[in-house]
Amino acid sequence: MDERAMEASYRETHDDFARLMEAGRIAYAQGDRQRAHDLWREAATIDPYSEQVWLALLDVLDTNDDRIVCLQNIIAINPMNIQARRQLRAYGARTQELNAVRAIAPKPARQSARPTPARPLRRGLLRRAILLGIALGLAGVLFAIFLSILIYGAG
Repeated sequence: MDERAMEASYRETHDDFARLMEAGRIAYAQGDRQRAHDLWREAATIDPYSEQVWLALLDVLDTNDDRIVCLQNIIAINPMNIQARRQLRAYGARTQELNAVRAIAPKPARQSARPTPARPLRRGLLRRAILLGIALGLAGVLFAIFLSILIYGAG
């Protein structure tokens, strides 16, 4: 795939993401939480590393387990998001309180734990960081070659 085709594909994907996010905002503003949820989930499949999409999803999730996963994703993407950290700690405190109550009550059959996307997010971020490092290294080498040609080629 040539550079123009890759750029066009990236632009199209970015445009799809932006359209889904905007359509989700409109649906949410109109009170259609389920539609907003569906649109933002689709946007998350396009760009799972967007803090924006996880912040939007946080507003339409119904269960604390889903909110916790969402907050974990936000923190994996942006470790400096203080509000997400506070909310996650608050859910942790509520979970501890519920666990204390459940310890007294008989335990219901447990469902299998849902895997969190935080690990794949970290892998993806690492992959992006490595690719960026390679690109910067190649750019440095090309710049050095260009400078050498300018300096020694003119002499």
